[in-house]
Amino acid sequence: MRSFLRVFLLGIVIIGLGYLGACFYTKDNTSQVSQAFNNYNILVKREPRYVKIDNKDAKDKDGYGNYTYKLKSYDEDGKEHPIEFMGMGKLKQGHYLKLDTKGSYVYSYKEVFKKDMPSDVYTKLNL
Repeated sequence: MRSFLRVFLLGIVIIGLGYLGACFYTKDNTSQVSQAFNNYNILVKREPRYVKIDNKDAKDKDGYGNYTYKLKSYDEDGKEHPIEFMGMGKLKQGHYLKLDTKGSYVYSYKEVFKKDMPSDVYTKLNL
């Protein structure tokens, strides 16, 4: 009985460490698996991020006019995070978007103006 308890507790510890490692690895990873993991991960909080649209790197991967954007995003504290999301059609060059994210998973986006963003984020987006 004691050995079973040890094996059981060791298994719990290994699973817990694996889960924490996966959380750390997928936080800023933009692959589809990482985005799906972040969507259901209870340890990742939902937060807004800001991007400036750059159409030169946008790709129409599916052929239906839905462009995929790989951009640098900034959270409200001004920390940089890579982000990948699909826009419905080609988005306007140079416009600013506020993304509703959970890790690297993007729920939605909407256009914002300079007055709606933290000033240090606006400055970083225009460097």
